Amino acid sequence: MAKVIVIEDEPVLRALLVEELEDAGHHVIEACDGAEGLHSIKSEHPDVIVSDIGMPRMDGYQLWKRLQGCPRFRETPFFFVSAYPFEQAMHAGVTINTNAYLTKPVEFDVLLERIGACNA
Repeated sequence: MAKVIVIEDEPVLRALLVEELEDAGHHVIEACDGAEGLHSIKSEHPDVIVSDIGMPRMDGYQLWKRLQGCPRFRETPFFFVSAYPFEQAMHAGVTINTNAYLTKPVEFDVLLERIGACNA
């Protein structure tokens, strides 16, 4: 199973994501915003990153852009979760495919399937 970091500022959603991922056998690290997430990513080296977009201190876009500048993490699977449709949420400088984007409320079976595909 994968080591997954969940970066989400909403405590209830973060807890749900963590619970679903742990129940599926993944090792989960949690962070409440992008700044905390970046620190944890650098120290924990997760296999997969699941991040909200709108967060305090450092949002998901800023986090993604910072990681794209680090060769070590550039290829780490990164999944955005957001309440906005894909087309609305993506803006200049963020180039991900739709498989790396999930809308809230998160469909856990879809998230688990995509994480599994990354680690097959």
